[in-house]
Amino acid sequence: MRGCSLLVAMVFVFFQLQALASDELLTAVLTEQQAFKSGDCDTVIAMMASDITFYANTRKMSREQVDDFCRKIKRPFGAGGDPISDTVTPHLVQPGLGYTVRDFSWHDADGAVVNEVVTKLWSKASGRWQIIHFQSTVLPQSPAK
Repeated sequence: MRGCSLLVAMVFVFFQLQALASDELLTAVLTEQQAFKSGDCDTVIAMMASDITFYANTRKMSREQVDDFCRKIKRPFGAGGDPISDTVTPHLVQPGLGYTVRDFSWHDADGAVVNEVVTKLWSKASGRWQIIHFQSTVLPQSPAK
């Protein structure tokens, strides 16, 4: 019976650690997104691995191109309003490796609805999460009403 109790305790601790790591991953992605939204491009780039693979709507980009894009993009985004919907879900694959999926939509300047899905693969090294792969897809717009 003691062996069973020990196993239950170990499983409980494992799931607690998994939840903590998922929370850390969610915090990392939200920090990176807020930095991008506010124009803090130094933080955005610092959260990307030096050898990141980065695809924005099928276009491969380097860290330098992402940095340039971050510094030049007009803010606020879209029509300047809040997103219509916005969900970010962290998924822990194993300790120190996970991915996040962001699914969001907004109105563009013409009133059309734009949908985008962003997937980021994250690795934790030296106590901090970094993006090692980024893929973004902008989905077809719905007509303006």
